[in-house]
Amino acid sequence: MNRRLIVLLIAATMSVACDKKVVGPTGVDATQPFGRLRFVNAVADATIADRVNVFLEGVPFAVNLGLGGAAPAAPILYFPVYEGGRQISVRRTADTSVHVLDASLQIAANTDQTVFAVRQGGVVVSLLVPDDNTAPPPDNVKLRIIHLAQSAGNVDIYVTAPNASIATIAPTFANVAPGTVLPYMPRLAGAVQVRFTAPGSKTAILTLTTPALAAGAIRTLVSLDPQTGTALAGATLTDR
Repeated sequence: MNRRLIVLLIAATMSVACDKKVVGPTGVDATQPFGRLRFVNAVADATIADRVNVFLEGVPFAVNLGLGGAAPAAPILYFPVYEGGRQISVRRTADTSVHVLDASLQIAANTDQTVFAVRQGGVVVSLLVPDDNTAPPPDNVKLRIIHLAQSAGNVDIYVTAPNASIATIAPTFANVAPGTVLPYMPRLAGAVQVRFTAPGSKTAILTLTTPALAAGAIRTLVSLDPQTGTALAGATLTDR
């Protein structure tokens, strides 16, 4: 694949959340099917990935991303990339000789995807997941939860209104293993709180709260291992 064409696609900032036409900054149109890609730094090892730079086929994709950081940055939610096999490289920003990750990705046409760099079993791997950005039902939002905090082990997850009591309710998702990508769930528009607990416990080990979400919004909430200390980290991603 011509690297210049990939640059044009990555730089096509006119392609935002719902646009399907891609025009690069030089006025060159996309000439073949493409998907849209987002990268998230989920590596909690500060010795190698406190901040990372990301390259796709050797072309800069992201610079200086901390834990939980996503590229591209709002208001652009994804970069368009031609379909097919693509090579992603992640390097430590402070020392680019440190290879955090080198992986092959399969980009699907007409599909939104997020690739997470995540440490599993002492090795950094890529986790490529499809994103469903079709509109939720009227007056609803859609939420997806991804549990990537290996140090937490299995967890129960409660999805509620902010500060609602969970003392007498069953978890929304029970005994969820690390590495699990849960299905999207619709909820009425508004603020949402997601609490992670040890299985059977009502004590939160991580709480993520969104601001009030307007109808049509889609968010992904991610649990992450801490870079320092023992308290879990988290990230909230804007899918739509």
